This record gives sequence, C-alpha cells and structure tokens, in this order.
Amino acid sequence: MSETNIASGMRAWERHEWAIAYEQLLPLLDAEEREPEHLEALAESAWWCGSLDDTIAAQERAFRTYSGAGRNIDAARLAVDLAEHHALRLQPSAARGWMARASRLLQDEPPTPTLGNLRRLEAVFAAGSENGLQEALELASQVEQIGRDTGDREVEVLGLHDQGRFSIAAGDVERGMALMEDSMISVVTGEVGPRVAGRIYCNMIDVCASMADYRRAAEWSDQAMRWCEEQGNASGYPGICRIHRSEMMRLRGAWSDAEAEASRAADELGDFGPYMAAAFNELGMIRLNLGDRDAADEAFRKAHSLGSSPMPGMALLKLSDGDAAAASSMIESALDGIEDLLTRAKLLPSSIEIALAADLSEPAERHSAELAELAERFDSDLLRTFATQGSARIASAEGRQVDAVALHQKVVDDLVVERLPYETARARCDLALALTASGSAEMGKLELDAAKSQFEELGARADLARLAEMSQAGAAAMTPAVRTMMFTDIVASTSLIGAIGDDAWADLIAWHDRTLRDIFVNNGGDEVNHTGDGFFATFESPDDAARCAIEIQRTLRQHRKDTGFAPKVRIGIHAGPILEADGELVGQQVHLAARIGSAAAGDEILLSHEAVVELDDTFRVGDQYDVDAKGIAEPVTVAPLDWM
Repeated sequence: MSETNIASGMRAWERHEWAIAYEQLLPLLDAEEREPEHLEALAESAWWCGSLDDTIAAQERAFRTYSGAGRNIDAARLAVDLAEHHALRLQPSAARGWMARASRLLQDEPPTPTLGNLRRLEAVFAAGSENGLQEALELASQVEQIGRDTGDREVEVLGLHDQGRFSIAAGDVERGMALMEDSMISVVTGEVGPRVAGRIYCNMIDVCASMADYRRAAEWSDQAMRWCEEQGNASGYPGICRIHRSEMMRLRGAWSDAEAEASRAADELGDFGPYMAAAFNELGMIRLNLGDRDAADEAFRKAHSLGSSPMPGMALLKLSDGDAAAASSMIESALDGIEDLLTRAKLLPSSIEIALAADLSEPAERHSAELAELAERFDSDLLRTFATQGSARIASAEGRQVDAVALHQKVVDDLVVERLPYETARARCDLALALTASGSAEMGKLELDAAKSQFEELGARADLARLAEMSQAGAAAMTPAVRTMMFTDIVASTSLIGAIGDDAWADLIAWHDRTLRDIFVNNGGDEVNHTGDGFFATFESPDDAARCAIEIQRTLRQHRKDTGFAPKVRIGIHAGPILEADGELVGQQVHLAARIGSAAAGDEILLSHEAVVELDDTFRVGDQYDVDAKGIAEPVTVAPLDWM
C-alpha cells in the first residue's frame, strides 16, 4: 500500500471524513507492514461507516503489534475496544476475555484513561446482572474519578453519565436525570469527541423513552439527528439515532415517515446486530399499527433471529389475529426472563391488555399493580396514565362500568395532552364501550366517531375494520336485554390436578365439558364462554337456569355413585340486564353473576335475589343472606337452591 494513500487516508480521518478514510485505509488489512496508529484510524473509520467486521479486524492487528512491542497501555486500550465490540455482537464470553486481557496488561501500570474505560465496561456488565446496580454505580463513580485524576474529560463525563442512568434504573430519577443532563452539557458544548457524544445521546434518548417520557425523548432525538448529520457520512450512530427517531414519529402518528426512517436504520446497521434487531422491531410495530400483519410478522421474526426479543409486538400481533391464549403465553414468558425495571415497564401495558383478552384476571391485576409502582418509582406521568388504563380495563372486565368510565375518561384526557394519537383513539374505543355498557349509548357513539376519524387519518386499517365490526354488531347503540346468567366452576381444580395427574385430568375435564354442554342444550342454555374448568351460559328465564343447574348436580351425583368419583362443581345464577359489545356480553350484571358463582360452595347452586323472585313456586329455595362480592360496592343477597 502506497504511503500516499496512507497519508491521504489519515488526513481524511483527521477531518472526520469517515467514508474517504475507510476507502483509503482499508488495504492496510492486507499489507504486511502496518503502523498500529494507522490501523486504529482504519478501525474508527470502519466503525463510523457501519463495518464492525473490519473494525474488529483492524483492532486485532493493531493490538498484536502493540502487544508484541511491549506497549501495554496501548494494547489494553485496543483490548477494551474489542471487548465492547464483541459485546455488540452478543458474544459476552469473547468480550469478557478481552476485558481480562486488558486488566492483566494494566495491572502494573499507573492509572490511565484506559483503566477508566475498562471500569466503565465492567459497570455496564454489572448493571445487566441480578442485583448488580449498586456495583455498577460504584464502578461508574470510579470511572469519573479516574477521568479527573488522569485529566481525561471524556472518561470523566462518561462516568458522570453512567452514574445518572444507573441511578435512574435504581429508582433515583431526580438525581439520575440531573447527572445525565449535566453530561449532556459536555456534549452540546463540544467537550467530548464524536464517539462519546454518540453514546451519551443514545443512552439519554433510550432512558427517556423507557420511562415513557416521550416529550424529552423526542427533543433529544431531534438534536441527536442534527448532530449525526454534522458528523458526515457515518452509519453507526445515525442508524441508532434513526431507530429512536422512528419510534417518536410512530408515537406522534407520522407512520409513513417512521417506516422510512426505520427501514433506513436497518440498512445502515448491517453489522450491528442488536441495534439492527431494534430497527426491525420498530418496523414491526409500525406495520402492525397499519394492519399489515404479514409484514409485521416478518419484521418481528427478523428481530428475533438477530437476538432481540420481539415483545410486545409479536404478542400483540397474535392478539390481533384472535389468539389471546398464545399472546398471553408469549408475553408472560418474556416478562419471566426480564429483571430490568424499565424494560418491564415497557411491556406491562400490553401484558395487561392481553391478559384481559385471555380472561386472565390475576396476571392483569398483578401487572397493573406493578406498573403503578414503577410509575411512582420513575416519577413518570405517562406510565401513570398506562397504569390507570390498566385499572380502567380491569374495571370494565369486572363489569364496574361507572368506575371504568371515569378511569377511561382520564386516560383519554391524558393521552390527548401527550399528543399520542393512536393510543388516544384506542383509549376512546375503551371509553365508548364503557359508556355504552353503563347506559350512555349516545356518548359512546361520539367517542367511537372520534376514534374512527383518528384511525382514518393515521391509516390504521385493522382498527378501522374492528370499528366496523362493532358498528355492525350494534355496539354503538346497544339496548340491554334481561337474561339469566349461570357460572359454573370445578372446586379446587388445582389440587385435583395434582392428585390425579395430567392425563387423568384431561380425561375428566373432557367428560365434564361434554356432559355440561349436553345439559345446557337440553335446557335451552346458550354457552357464552368456557375458561379452563368452568362455563358461562345464559338462559331465557331463571326457571330454565334452575332446571339446568339441578340436572348438572344430579348428573354429577349419579356419576359419583356409578364410578366412585365426580368433581364438585359450584354454580351461581343471576337474572339482570346484559349488553353485547364487540361480540362479548358485558355489564355490571355479568360481573355480579360471576361473583355469585364464586361465592357458592362445592355441590351448591346459589341464586341471586333477582333470580329468586322470578323463580316458579315449584322450586325450593333456602333462606336468603348477604355476601360481599369483589368489585361490588354493596353486599349481594343470595339464597341456595335445594336440588337434592
């Protein structure tokens, strides 16, 4: 390789003309004699142009030269860079190996900026481990001090910055954000070089987005893109910045621009696997919102193949396809493997929605409580809004429509202020259903009309189709119809499974389901829902429901006599006005009927007062008494039905 080309490449490198420097210096990889400083310039240029392979190759050659010449501090500097780049490739073992090599090279040397960078990488690894945040904070403090002691402003600023983001992760948001913003001043005033500036920009935007502080994230994202453009032809940080910029565009409703930005990011980040995966995840979310399920699925699968979790997008895609059970399983598995609180906060709103769609009240309530705790921990207004949305959806699922309306209205108001059009439109749909179920059909229609207008403007095809289905089903103008509801449930089913085993349980539940369905049909019952080991059915009258319940209990008793065993089933019956919304029966009365079923004992049929007063005199009913029902303000009057 000619000295002229090397000199030309080095001049381009000094001017941060990365593409020219990369082209001029790339032949160094095949040259027999190479100056390590020139190889380092090639490595940096290759990094900015998005070629991680050439970056690592050049750094490895420079390391060998420094190491062979006994230049331990220079070799250690390259070892730390190589450790970071292998970590980017999701190769933690190789990364730790290079960190150990750097540590050995520095053990007999006085403190240097390289030692600060090594401690910083150790802090990043510690922060990703169980209970490692305190260790990470201590290491970041050491980094800041090493920077001061050695007079290296970049190391000092990185230590300050990392203390900020680790403090936020530990729950000290006020201190953490103050430290991060302090480090940002060093970026905007030009106190640090482009590599450090890019790190700080990316981390700042990521932390703000994780806390759902989208206003601040958008502000820093815009500034970061301007900074990237000033760096010239540089693929590394611009590609990463484009991911954040795409997310902000998606949230603000500029989906076409967001898709273009995410696609460009994926192209620019070819060698940066984790970040490329993030670009595909963002593409998946945009395409899911647009209703392009196949393209969304392809993007999420690509992200997964690159080593990144496709959650919550893949689970939401399953939910949109009508497979709530699969969606729930996917997102619950993802949450089980995540300890980082900010990452959990990002998944919890979707997990609540999915759990409720799968009729799983326990995880929905648990995730809602956790989200509320995290909102306070990170002092995030928008996380508080999402926690309120979770509570609102739970209230709707439980039939507490008066509570639900108030909570859904607050969510809509908050999201309007936050300027999140898609989330606002979806929240209006929730509010519309709650209003209609509570008897305010006209107000519900107003909310649906507003949601439809927003979906049309955004191009949210799948959501528009769902709205059309709701309208066709009369969800916007429902009139309640009085029906008799029955809830059945096998008592102590979990213990029973443990006692008889999975195979026997499968046979038992198949017989149970088949038997009860036949009895429903014989007594004019309509099966509404089947969840696990119980049924929700409706009847024209309390008499029909009572006859059905008696036949169920007598059939189970006879089976017990004939075979020696039959499960104990509890049954609750209630008569009241119910509504149909989005293909489901909803309303306070449905929730009340479910609670009456839960209050019954094994082999018992429990009737509400409303069902008792409509019952034919031929049925024998015990004394009425009051029970407390979860989610119901007043005690519920019930009575047992004599079926013996």
